[in-house]
Amino acid sequence: MTHTLPSQLLTSCNEGIFYCFSKWAMDVTNGSFWILMLLGFAFVIFMATLRYGSNRAFGFGSFVGMVGAIWLAILQFIPWWIASAFILTGVVGIAVMMMSER
Repeated sequence: MTHTLPSQLLTSCNEGIFYCFSKWAMDVTNGSFWILMLLGFAFVIFMATLRYGSNRAFGFGSFVGMVGAIWLAILQFIPWWIASAFILTGVVGIAVMMMSER
């Protein structure tokens, strides 16, 4: 089943082009686009900061995931129960990073 971008998307978009394309991406992927994007971005941050140590890398990646999850949950792109998991992981990541510096 292929999905095409409706031609009236640009003319019927009252909320803004980013919001309309984001809603379209959610509809096409049955709600998993932003969750997978956030997981991927947090993993890339983790891998990019791994040279500073695994504790710091986990702290950086989880903090970015937490901030992104709050932002996406406020925009209603992801459900709050998934955002809660990212927030819990972010708090644990910050705690691990702070404890490893002692």
